Amino acid sequence: MHTHIISLLVEDHPGVLTRMSGMFTMRGINITSLTVSPCEKEGLSRMTVAIEGSESELEQVRKQLSNLIEVVKVVDLAEKKAIIRDLCLMKVHVKDSNARSTVMQLAESYGAKIVDATLDSLIIELTEEPKTIDRFLELMKHFGVKQSFRTGVTAIGIGAGVEK
Repeated sequence: MHTHIISLLVEDHPGVLTRMSGMFTMRGINITSLTVSPCEKEGLSRMTVAIEGSESELEQVRKQLSNLIEVVKVVDLAEKKAIIRDLCLMKVHVKDSNARSTVMQLAESYGAKIVDATLDSLIIELTEEPKTIDRFLELMKHFGVKQSFRTGVTAIGIGAGVEK
């Protein structure tokens, strides 16, 4: 099993997301992350879908997505050929000044920002590759993660090629 990230250019109208997720559900494929937003082209949206599966499952999904009438383009974004990011907001317990200082130093070393602070907690924002966020969250568990929220993966292909 391997994580695959697929970028889709789709028509921007009601029901598209339902049909897309239904296609995955009917095939027993779990979506681990899904983001949707308007894009640079009027009337279209860009979807970034992360799934777990084999190469053959990915190929089957690509073909089936391409057959959906609302889908304009399907691109497999291999990790080596794309910039992949996730945004995480987390509230971390800091019981004393030593814990606060350590959490702040760790946050800085990961390139995270402290966006709010109270006497007993810090809210940290980290935008990074999903695996890096996973590692940072694991570190923060030692202090006590009160809450964490992730936006889901978004990605863009690198190089001279432009998605049309």
